[in-house]
Amino acid sequence: MIIGILLVILIAIFSVMNTTAVPIHFGFTVVTWPLVLILLVAVFLGALLMFLFATLTSVQAKRDAKKQAAELASLQAENARLKQQLTPIDAEVTPVDSDDKEAQP
Repeated sequence: MIIGILLVILIAIFSVMNTTAVPIHFGFTVVTWPLVLILLVAVFLGALLMFLFATLTSVQAKRDAKKQAAELASLQAENARLKQQLTPIDAEVTPVDSDDKEAQP
């Protein structure tokens, strides 16, 4: 809260100090605006672009997380199925003692 108030005060001081009109050339026309307005518009556009890129990254991360969760569920189901197939085979196989191995030629 205090940082926000200090930031508003700094912006107000900055605005008062930069009221000089500055020409801006767009190629086909020239406009004259106060310097503070130009700077604030540039900051706003930068913040908007940053927000859009952050949102895009977040959406992609959520989509990837859903895809990975579906793949994990599929692999866990396959793992369970393979364990079910392995259980009857384990029951049929009898363990071989080390003494029996030496007795066999």
